[in-house]
Amino acid sequence: MKTWTWLAASALCVLVACGGGGSSSSLSALLGSLANAQSGNGAPAVQVTPVTLRIANTPVPVKGSDGLFHVVYELELANFTGASAAIQAVDVLDASLGRSVAKLSPAQIADRLVVRDKSAVPGSIGPSQVGLLYMHVSFADQAAMPAALAHRITVATGGAPIVETAGRIALAAPTALVLASPLRGTRYIAGDGCCDSVRHVRATLPLDGQLFTAQRFAIDWEQLDAQGRIYVGDPKLPASYVIYGKPIYAVADGTVVTAVDGLPDTPPGALPASIPIEQADGNHVVLDLGGGRFALFAHMKPDSVLVRAGDKVRAGQVIGQVGTSGNSSEPHLHFHVVDGPSPLASNGLPYLQDGFAASQRGVSTAAFDQAIIDGKPIALEAVPSPGPRRNVLPMDLWIVDFSG
Repeated sequence: MKTWTWLAASALCVLVACGGGGSSSSLSALLGSLANAQSGNGAPAVQVTPVTLRIANTPVPVKGSDGLFHVVYELELANFTGASAAIQAVDVLDASLGRSVAKLSPAQIADRLVVRDKSAVPGSIGPSQVGLLYMHVSFADQAAMPAALAHRITVATGGAPIVETAGRIALAAPTALVLASPLRGTRYIAGDGCCDSVRHVRATLPLDGQLFTAQRFAIDWEQLDAQGRIYVGDPKLPASYVIYGKPIYAVADGTVVTAVDGLPDTPPGALPASIPIEQADGNHVVLDLGGGRFALFAHMKPDSVLVRAGDKVRAGQVIGQVGTSGNSSEPHLHFHVVDGPSPLASNGLPYLQDGFAASQRGVSTAAFDQAIIDGKPIALEAVPSPGPRRNVLPMDLWIVDFSG
């Protein structure tokens, strides 16, 4: 017991950089001491690790319109040392076989690791700080997906790098939630969709003492005209946008949980400077789909919401019109599915779109943004295997034609 107490106390001093010059070299020495102390008595080996790994939400795979299965989740990294911790390498492992199924390069780590410290070095976590590593792993088919993932990271805190393996998480079964389309017609573009566009997938919020990523699989639906333009005319007028005022349809049978109307359209051109969090979604509807899943339709046109809380609706029923109310910079339909009735204090879930056709997509988020800025046709490219799709999630910037 005395030996354990001394080791724990020594580890604590290293982790918090307390008196006596605790450093990464002290941590390395402690690792050796700990290994020697335990290898002599046959106890299972343990490792003192400078960074801990945790995944709060079980990842739910989804089949995308590109034919791949996508797994999207957040890996929470906590630095328990008094020195900066550089994440030098990340391997995603098949937890059962120990083989790597994906790797992140230092550049990818620097891009995907978000630390709420503007002075943080990209790819590093400061002393006693927490960061979120936004993960996206894809597989050619369902058979290629492991039952569980683990993560092997290489961390440097000033001395020799330390390799840790932790962050084990079982995967849920791929989603079987199939929804009807929330819009009808042609040339709708899936803005900021799955799986790497940062404005949605990285919109993690600290609410009610927890972290929530409600927009993990959100899409901002815009519409293009026949020339590929998002708006025609004065960009400051909501009516100039091709999608403005288009009907919004219930995606399934369900019960209305929330229906908000009466908020004004936000003037297009920029997000509002300040807006109460309860008005972020503007005029909106939350539909209970059953099974602990809820759909959000946000930024609807003022005085267009046709349902009220408690109403029973049928798939395909018109529930309102597209607007630009709330935290919106131009008319669009924000749509996502979450695991609770709150549009923000819930976690995003994937879903499958029952049917659409696609032949093109925007070439990049930058091209999408530029089309919103200057009103010119968006730069496009062909999608893999153009044609109809069934029961898949539209991928980022795909341009789709909805039936009906």
